[in-house]
Amino acid sequence: MSASWALLIPVAALVVIVLGGIAVMRLQKVSVGRDEVRSATAPGAVAATGFQQSPQESREEFVRRHRQRPGVVANGETLVDLYDRIRALEERVTRAEQHSASSPPPD
Repeated sequence: MSASWALLIPVAALVVIVLGGIAVMRLQKVSVGRDEVRSATAPGAVAATGFQQSPQESREEFVRRHRQRPGVVANGETLVDLYDRIRALEERVTRAEQHSASSPPPD
């Protein structure tokens, strides 16, 4: 009789763990569904979980807007500096392409 009780305890613990995992997954699905409904009803609104990028906003605009907020953008100042450097480099490439297209080919 005691052997059956000793076997029943681990089986019961396993059942509790499995059922608890299923309950947590269902609660997560329900809470995600509520967040999606809330964000769909208020476009451009910031969710309660943190800052989110709006669909019409580029990543660069999001970083520039939140660069002073710690924890929202990792190394925001460095990213903004990189965006500025990339923009300057793109402008230099465009000018060089225009200059090479306008100059006559060498003889």
